[in-house]
Amino acid sequence: MKRYRRFRKRGEKHPAQPEQWFHPPEKAFYHLPDLILRGGHIATDGCRRVLDFTPEKICLDLGDTIITFYGDSLRIESFSGRRLISSGLVRRIEFEQKWEGHS
Repeated sequence: MKRYRRFRKRGEKHPAQPEQWFHPPEKAFYHLPDLILRGGHIATDGCRRVLDFTPEKICLDLGDTIITFYGDSLRIESFSGRRLISSGLVRRIEFEQKWEGHS
């Protein structure tokens, strides 16, 4: 049985050190909207308003981001506070920055 060795290629860096794996994320990370997909349901936290709603498309304003779900039989189950729960068969999700030049 042959043994194969993995040789590093030139310029290939060593894997990151364990202390680099667990550093805290940037502060802006905690202000981003949440999106949870579970068994045909989508829950979003941070939804400001529904921009467009049809059985084939749901478009949501989530602060700096606009998220659009495309699919079949899409419906909004509940919308309270800033939490929106929808269901249906999602075929595609698009993310778009609301403001030009904003990263």
